[in-house]
Amino acid sequence: MIAVEDFFVALALGGLGFAAARFTRLGWGVAGVWLNLLWFIYQTSFGSGWVSYHHGLGVAFVLAAGWGQYGLAWALAPWPLLIYLRLELGTYWTYLPNMAEGMLLGAAAYLLTGWAKRSP
Repeated sequence: MIAVEDFFVALALGGLGFAAARFTRLGWGVAGVWLNLLWFIYQTSFGSGWVSYHHGLGVAFVLAAGWGQYGLAWALAPWPLLIYLRLELGTYWTYLPNMAEGMLLGAAAYLLTGWAKRSP
């Protein structure tokens, strides 16, 4: 379940990323690394936890890939959590279904908003 606060924080981070990419002329990939780290810090300190972290990453990953920002999509890999877990993949596997749920939510948002290119 996605908390309402998490949604608004995700919107604020998206706006921050847009402002960073637009006004400082950073690439989306560079901004995405910092946004991923901020999202991880928020979720582990104040937010709903690692499940919501993965939901948000999944949504952002699909939207970035659909938008054609492949550097941003690679920056949204769950590297902060893997570093936190000391790269022990055995403890990480249990969170992959949550990221898949987020990717499905991102795909639904992508298709429902009509961002997909339509052929004439």
